[in-house]
Amino acid sequence: MAQQSFAKTVLETLTAEARKRGGEVSVDELSCALLLQTRAEHKRMTNALSDLVKSGRAGRVRQGVYAVASREREPDRREVMWRTLRMRKSVTVADLQEFAGVAASYAEEWLQMLARRGVVRRAEPAGSDQECSWRLIRSDLVEMPLDTAKAKRLRALRRKRKTELQQALDRISDGLGTVRKLIQTLGDDQ
Repeated sequence: MAQQSFAKTVLETLTAEARKRGGEVSVDELSCALLLQTRAEHKRMTNALSDLVKSGRAGRVRQGVYAVASREREPDRREVMWRTLRMRKSVTVADLQEFAGVAASYAEEWLQMLARRGVVRRAEPAGSDQECSWRLIRSDLVEMPLDTAKAKRLRALRRKRKTELQQALDRISDGLGTVRKLIQTLGDDQ
């Protein structure tokens, strides 16, 4: 039977103790939970904690107090598609669907945006039963090009929505003014 690494034991104990103690565990509490007795064992634990912090699996709250690091968020799907394209140099929509977990329409739209920017070129399939591929022609780019056209559309959509909401508020305000006038006329009849 394979022996579990000491760092994994420290991480599992840190996780269990953090649950009990509201998320934070001191080095002394962790040492007691691991049943460490010698200074050498304690030093080995602090070294393992340091490695866990460097790897991002644990975090140092303050001196002598640690917590389990929150899970890293999933990478942006566009970034996954960009890395896939740069690595493979030629991709199909199905490739991007598989690697990035995106819809075919989204992958196609993203590739067309890159084509408009001169980053990729569409390569027609050799046979009628094959899917077309997209080839990277600007391999000098490190950063993924941004879809500024989509951002402009979203800004315009937000402006339109804001205008509609302001108009609705104005209609409501006018309606409330009418109600106030009616209430005043009812009060004057007494």
